[in-house]
Amino acid sequence: MPVWLLLSWLMRQVESGIDEIGEEPTAEVKSYEPIEQAIKIGIAAFSVLLLGLSISAYRKTALKGIVYAAVAFGLFAVQMFFDYLGDAVEGFDAPFNDIIFMGITLAILVLFFMAIVRKG
Repeated sequence: MPVWLLLSWLMRQVESGIDEIGEEPTAEVKSYEPIEQAIKIGIAAFSVLLLGLSISAYRKTALKGIVYAAVAFGLFAVQMFFDYLGDAVEGFDAPFNDIIFMGITLAILVLFFMAIVRKG
């Protein structure tokens, strides 16, 4: 099955489950919000832990690739923190946040690529 066909089907399934714009979310959706926020905080905390471990590994080995991975982990922590703020704080949700999040994700992927490919 081609990937684009699978993604198209998945997008239709998600769109059919979305409430109409302007409607109040159902109680079922609201009940999962604290769990979602806790997971986002956990992801950010784990990213900070991995950042610390990467810095420690760089100090011991002086491999340049570890610096790229450390910066990527740091960016991932920042991304999760901003995603959490966007959900938790009323005025923080801006229309261009999605562009910033996608840009950070692209930067993270490029940094991990550089960490793997770059020699020295």
